[in-house]
Amino acid sequence: MVSDNVVAFQRNGAKGEAILAPTDGSALSIAAALKAVELARRLAVRLVVFTSIPAYQYPVYLGGIPFEYPSEADYETQCRAIADRYLGLVTDVASAQGVTAIGRIEFGSSPAQAIVETAKRENCSMILMGSHGRSGLSKVFLGSVALKTLTLAHIPVMVDHPSQEEIVHAEEMMHQAAIEP
Repeated sequence: MVSDNVVAFQRNGAKGEAILAPTDGSALSIAAALKAVELARRLAVRLVVFTSIPAYQYPVYLGGIPFEYPSEADYETQCRAIADRYLGLVTDVASAQGVTAIGRIEFGSSPAQAIVETAKRENCSMILMGSHGRSGLSKVFLGSVALKTLTLAHIPVMVDHPSQEEIVHAEEMMHQAAIEP
């Protein structure tokens, strides 16, 4: 039964059979991605683990560009290597649980827009993401990728605020994999 305000998870439909789990590499976002693994396992759908990395920007100072600053190619190579490690952590957990999972990396300026576009491109039926749950001035000044994603997405978005225990568990997994949270 589906009412007007409840959206059924679509199987074999135009929207696909996948969940998008965006992560920024923090323990909180990894904890939420681990919940996405469990949900994908229960629903027998594939998982797309995604990260959006800020686009390269040349630092311009009065004296010019600093000599030690990495080139755009070096920046992207270093960022991809780091992102591959934490995306791999989640995809490895998914594989161990029998979930087909892929990692996707995108460079851009708007994480929320990149999340929504990747969900569409990968035929995802929902997005499951973590949120710090900021409020007040920190929310106003820092913004909320989760809130922006909710306003841009045309598919269901589940926003999770992991418990402290779940975050500690994610931190432990990251330490075991030699990934700095």
